[in-house]
Amino acid sequence: MRVALLVNPTAGRGAGQRLAPEVRERLRQAGIECEMQFTKAPGEMRALVAATLPIGVDCVAIAGGDGSVNEAVNGYVGIARENQALAVIPLGTGNDFAKMLGVGSDWRHACDRIASGRRTRVDAGRCNGHVFANGIGAGFDAQVALEANGIRSLRGNAVYGLALARTLLLRYATPNARIVHDGGVIEGRITMLAAANGTTYGGAFRIAPDADIADGMLDLMVAEQLSRIGIVGFIPHVLRGTHVGRKGVTMVRTRRLVVETDEPLAVHADGEIIDRAAKRLEVEVLAGALRVPG
Repeated sequence: MRVALLVNPTAGRGAGQRLAPEVRERLRQAGIECEMQFTKAPGEMRALVAATLPIGVDCVAIAGGDGSVNEAVNGYVGIARENQALAVIPLGTGNDFAKMLGVGSDWRHACDRIASGRRTRVDAGRCNGHVFANGIGAGFDAQVALEANGIRSLRGNAVYGLALARTLLLRYATPNARIVHDGGVIEGRITMLAAANGTTYGGAFRIAPDADIADGMLDLMVAEQLSRIGIVGFIPHVLRGTHVGRKGVTMVRTRRLVVETDEPLAVHADGEIIDRAAKRLEVEVLAGALRVPG
């Protein structure tokens, strides 16, 4: 088996750089021919994946976090041949998609699954031409992520707290939206929406507790207009997944959806901002698009 190990050295606050030699050694001890490359700048993982697949590797292994995975799937979908796999070695902070794959945060387990040779198919999604692995969000949570990206003086939960406060005070919006999905139309003012492939994103937010990454569907969550105080009360429910079934929350399974709003929305894919001011989203599931160890 020939594996290309592509490493984001800054993932997990330097865990990528620190653990990469151990990852390579574990793969080699399993009898895998392994070539390792490091990314040098944000956005380079996508190009590395797209350039590596045509040379004939059996598997591209992404050592990093969810941001690296998002870049990687954009270099994989449409380029990989039928027998080429994409593996995730979780060295990031949240490792959401690795958890959806059953790997968790254990990079050793991820290496062992690559070595097993077993492969399976899971879904991906696409939003306005951008491929995602775990899910997209638009509106309030994406705006918080956008605010957080601009905070350099803090770390950890303090970043999220300040970004949340800024969004509530300065960026609060509940635009009118028209959302067309397979089963009908949702219209009215919204606080946020998500189209989820997996159950959890953002490290802890159980946005779609019943989602299945291999069912050929996306789980659409729409939160109707909430006040500022209502948003603060809503967040703990999303962390636990208890927002499902609450008044003002709609959950729908769909293969496609189109969103149009009268005000621009920030949009993230797997936690990475892909649009700061979108007024139309076209989202679809890419059933079985990812061949992964399993």
